[in-house]
Amino acid sequence: MTRVPKRVFLLFPIIVLLLLTSCRMKRSSYMNEEQRQHLNNSYDSLQGSWETLMSEYKTGRDTLPPKLKTMYGRMQQMHKQMGTTHNQMMGRQRRGHMQGNKMMGKGMGMHRRGQMTGEWYQQMMSMHQQMADMHERMGQQSMARTNRRLSRGYGRMMQKLPATNQTSDEASKEEEQPSRINGEQLFVQNCASCHGNKAEGYSNVFPPLVNTEWVSGDKSVPIRILLNGMQGEIEVNGQSYQGVMPSFKARLSTAEMAAILNYLRSLSESSSPQITMDDVASVKQNYKDRNQPWTAAELKAD
Repeated sequence: MTRVPKRVFLLFPIIVLLLLTSCRMKRSSYMNEEQRQHLNNSYDSLQGSWETLMSEYKTGRDTLPPKLKTMYGRMQQMHKQMGTTHNQMMGRQRRGHMQGNKMMGKGMGMHRRGQMTGEWYQQMMSMHQQMADMHERMGQQSMARTNRRLSRGYGRMMQKLPATNQTSDEASKEEEQPSRINGEQLFVQNCASCHGNKAEGYSNVFPPLVNTEWVSGDKSVPIRILLNGMQGEIEVNGQSYQGVMPSFKARLSTAEMAAILNYLRSLSESSSPQITMDDVASVKQNYKDRNQPWTAAELKAD
């Protein structure tokens, strides 16, 4: 048997230390340890408010109207998905854990993980705000206050994430064609929690997507909404809605955006032309420097 030189054993601890240091440097290139600690503390603090809210819902579940019960269930689904994404970014879960239709492990940079997490924070912020408004109209002030506290908390967490101008292109260099992707399945995974399983929406809360100018009209409009999100008042089929839709440019690839939009356009009574990957890529390039959600007025003006 070949004898291993003693100096190899002496060098082993040094090699391990260098590898660990390299991993730390790679991780801190996006977020340093102080930032990570602040974000973790904020997240853990929010979970206390979340547990309080869940306890309130459990106690008062029988008094909730059907719409709020459904929203409450969908909010739980969102919270679970958001938590998985957050924990992946913070290294709290093993690499390669499945998140929705994405593999948040090998090949995904920390900047993109941060973008995806920020999008989930934004989605949770909007959902809690909508729930707070509904509870306030019903006179349930305690639930309204807890939801608003959570909404503000996720807003602060979004601000704690390091700014980045990187896009999701790094994860979509070898994409399938949209026609080979199940757009309906992607819609259910990413959009149904707000807009309903058949994109019918929720009256007075989240707008429908089928047979609307925002989805079935000019191609660039729904593409821009998916890329950057939307905020403020919007009128859909004669009814006004107020809220925030998050960006999906980190969570969805170019082909996936096209697949979802083509699925929604296929449900429309009008014959809307198919959206291609080139359409999405062109809009993405035209607005590559934009980091703010769109308003209805901006989308109509262009």
